[in-house]
Amino acid sequence: MVPIIVKLLTSLAVIILLNVFLKRLPVSLLAGATVFAVWAGLPFNTVVSTVSQAVISLSNLTLMLVVYLVMALSSQLKRNGLVDELVLSVRGTFSSKASLAILPAVIGLLPMPGGALFSAPLLDNFDNHPGINQEVKTRINYWFRHVWEYCWPLYPGIILACDIASLELWVIFLIGIPTSAMAVLVGYLVFLTRIPRETEAERIARKKQAAFSFIPFLPVSVVVLSYFLIRFFLPGISSVSSYLPMVISLIISIVTVQVLRPIPPVAWSEIFLSRKMFDMVLLIILVRIYGALIESDINGTALVQLMTEEMQSFGIPALPLIFLLPFITGMTMGISVGFVGASFPVVIALLGTAVPFNMLASTVAFAYVSGFMGTMLSPLHVCLIVTCRYYKSRFVYALRAIIIPAVMMMFYVTGYMFLLRSVL
Repeated sequence: MVPIIVKLLTSLAVIILLNVFLKRLPVSLLAGATVFAVWAGLPFNTVVSTVSQAVISLSNLTLMLVVYLVMALSSQLKRNGLVDELVLSVRGTFSSKASLAILPAVIGLLPMPGGALFSAPLLDNFDNHPGINQEVKTRINYWFRHVWEYCWPLYPGIILACDIASLELWVIFLIGIPTSAMAVLVGYLVFLTRIPRETEAERIARKKQAAFSFIPFLPVSVVVLSYFLIRFFLPGISSVSSYLPMVISLIISIVTVQVLRPIPPVAWSEIFLSRKMFDMVLLIILVRIYGALIESDINGTALVQLMTEEMQSFGIPALPLIFLLPFITGMTMGISVGFVGASFPVVIALLGTAVPFNMLASTVAFAYVSGFMGTMLSPLHVCLIVTCRYYKSRFVYALRAIIIPAVMMMFYVTGYMFLLRSVL
């Protein structure tokens, strides 16, 4: 009998290969999901109910609304000129290399799916800098957009991991800061060192462009502040849907920006009826359908649990298993909440009972980075999809460029895990 993990990885290979030849990601996703559902032996009624629930569930509907609103806010900021002002403000203060990292990192403070689509337009103004092209912008935007994912307590994946592991958010925040710093360093070494330094003439010209201004950062600040206040003072909203606070925060930001820098109704009509908006929503639907199929069960047993039992039967030791479970589920789901929800209960169970704090905290840090590296290498990661779509860059090339920094992060977090165990 073919193991579940082989079926999962084969369906991923189908998605990647079809996208290379057809260059139609929706078709590739549909084919990959079909291959997995058929080969895994999912009953037809299970597939129908799973797909239906994935399309109409409140969580996925609000997820699609978040992506839709992110694109709307991004288009709004481009039309009213705030994107250009943000780029000029950052570039007038920091070097071109630093600006390339800072701009997507600032947007990374927003815990929104597909947030790389928000930061992608910010790098358009760097086309005249040596060493910058669509492929380079794709890698930089995708990597630096996610440098806070290891510690920022507003991310749903972090919140869920703490809940499952019974750890306080501040614990993950503190032990995650060095990992975020390492992600910045790795991104610099892999992606930014190849970009030429600016000349003295370029530096002088850049300084003359614009002084630093807070106004262009207002939309992002409003989203972050609104999200924090809603989560803190109105926790019941999150119980309705984990994405609902972000939906409300984005609407508040859009309204605030419209009051300060209004654009005409005809512009809003063009934004909301854009085909690009609906194409992106379709991609989100297909990604979630694939993820829902992976999360389904056969004869009352979850496929992820079957995969765990298979790997344990192969005699895989605990530590490699703690790496493989989050990594594989991250790669096959493409979303942090997905790999945390599917793999962390098993990871925590593998540690046994009465686990010392240093063992628990260090293992959670290791497992989270393992899963997130799988997510970063996933062809289903929404940020990778929307970044490649925006820049019209080659999907496989973008995915391949993440392999080396992902390996570097895994070497780091393995050593960091043992360090935490010795000092905590």
